Amino acid sequence: MTWDTATLAVSILLLAPLVAGGLSLLISSSRRLHLVNLTSIGALVLAEVAIARIVLAQGSLTVLGEIVYIDALSSVILFIIGTVGLACSLYMRSYMDDQVARGVIAPNRLNLFFFLFHMFLLAMVLATVANSLGVQWVAIEATTLATTFLIAFWRRRESLEAGWKYLILCSVGISLALFGVVLMYYSSLRVLGDVSSALNITQLQQVAAQLDPHILKLAFVFLFVGYGTKVGLVPMHSWLPDAYTEAPAPVAAMLAGVLETVAVYAILRSRGIVDQAVSPAFTGSLLALFGLVSFAIAAFFMLLQHNYKRMLAYSSIEHMGLAMVGFGVGGPIGIFGGLFHLVNHAFAKSLAFFAAGNIHRRYKSVEIGDVQGLITVLPGSALALLVAGLALAALPPFALFASEMQIVTALGTAGLPGEWGQPGTKGPVVILLLCGLVAFAGFLYRITGMVWGAAPREVAQGEPWSAGHMALILLAALLVGFCWVLPLPFQRLLETASAMLITR
Repeated sequence: MTWDTATLAVSILLLAPLVAGGLSLLISSSRRLHLVNLTSIGALVLAEVAIARIVLAQGSLTVLGEIVYIDALSSVILFIIGTVGLACSLYMRSYMDDQVARGVIAPNRLNLFFFLFHMFLLAMVLATVANSLGVQWVAIEATTLATTFLIAFWRRRESLEAGWKYLILCSVGISLALFGVVLMYYSSLRVLGDVSSALNITQLQQVAAQLDPHILKLAFVFLFVGYGTKVGLVPMHSWLPDAYTEAPAPVAAMLAGVLETVAVYAILRSRGIVDQAVSPAFTGSLLALFGLVSFAIAAFFMLLQHNYKRMLAYSSIEHMGLAMVGFGVGGPIGIFGGLFHLVNHAFAKSLAFFAAGNIHRRYKSVEIGDVQGLITVLPGSALALLVAGLALAALPPFALFASEMQIVTALGTAGLPGEWGQPGTKGPVVILLLCGLVAFAGFLYRITGMVWGAAPREVAQGEPWSAGHMALILLAALLVGFCWVLPLPFQRLLETASAMLITR
C-alpha cells in the first residue's frame, strides 16, 4: 500500500457519512434510505480496514496537509465506530420500518433520522482522526447537537425532557473542555510561537516536555471533567439514564458503545501530551479514582432500577469506570485491558440495547416487572439478552471476562497511582471485586427474571427472521470469539496503541 492509498482511504472515511447524510435529505423511499445507509457504512468499514493495515505496516500517518492524524490508538477507536455502526445499520432495517408501520414516526421523518445518524457518525470519525485538539473539540460538540435531536426523536414529553437534559449538561461539560483546550493552546503558543499549529497533536507531542506543567495540570482537569461528562463518569452522569431510556434503540447503542468511547479517546489523547511534562501519577490518579467511584456507585444503583434501559445505562457507567481504572493504573496490562474493555463493552452494550429495542416494541413497556417469558415470546432476542447480560457480568466464555481480569490484575499488582495507593495494597481490589459481585448478582437476577417465567397472555409470541438478527449474531460472535482467539492484526493494533499510552 502507498500513501496515496492512505489519502484515498481517509477521504472515503470522511466523505461516506457526509454524502450519505446529504442523500438522506433528498430520498423519501425507506428502501433507498437503507441502501444508502448500508453502502455508506460498508465503504467506511473498508476504509478503516485499509487504514489499519497501513498503520500496522508503516506506523502513524498524517494526510490531507496534516489535517488528519491517525495512529494505532485512532485505528482501535475507528474499528469500534465501524463495527458498531455496521451492526446498527443492519438492525435499523427492521427496527425503523416497524416504527413507521406502527405509526410511531411519520414516513416523511425517516430521512431526517438517517441524516442525523450520519452526521453523528461523521462527527465521531472526525473527532477520532483530527490532528488538532480544537477540531476534536468542535467534532465532539457536534455529536451533542446531532444526538440531542436523536434522543428526542419520538417527540414524547419524556424524550424531549431527556434530550433537553442531555443538551444542557453535556454543553456545560463541553464548555469546561473548551477552557482546557484554551489552556493547552496558551501553553503551547509560548513554546511553538506558531498560531496555526499550536493545537496540532503532532506538534504538541514533539514539544510536550517543554510546556508549563502547572498550566497543563489545570488544562487536564478541565478536559477530564468536560469529556468525562460525555463518558458518563460519576458525578457527571445524571443525563445518561434518561437519554438511554428515551433514545431509539440504535441511537442508544451508538451512545453507549461509541460516543462514550470517543470521549475516552479524547481524554487519552490529551493525557499522552500532559504526561510528558507532568508526572503520570497526577493524571493516573484522576482517572483511577473517578473510575473506581463510578464503578462502585453504578453497581449499587443497578440494584435499584425497575426499568431495564436505565439498568443498562448504569451498567455503562460501571464499565466505563472500570476501563478508566485500567488506564489510570497504567502499565502494559492495565492499558491493554482498558482498551480491550472499551472494545468488548461496545459490542456487549450494543447487543443489549438491540435486544431491549425488540423487547420494548413487543411488550410496550420498559418496566422489568412487565417483561417475563422472553424465551417463548422472542427467542432470538432472549438469547441475545442472555449473551449480552452474561458478557456484561464478565463471565467466561465472553471477552469482557478477559479484559476485566486484566484490569483487576493490573490494579492488584500496581495499586492506585500516586499517593492514593501502593503496590500490593488490597483495598482497591477488594472494593472493585465486592462491587463487581453486587453488580453481577443484581444484573443477572433481573436479566434471568425477564427471560424465564410465564409470558403475559396478551403478548404475541414468535420472532420472524429479519436483518436485525444479523446484527445480533455479529456482535454475539465477536464477544465469544475475542475471548478465545484475538486475531493477530487486531492484537498487534491493541499492543501498539497500549505501548503509545505508556509514559516512560
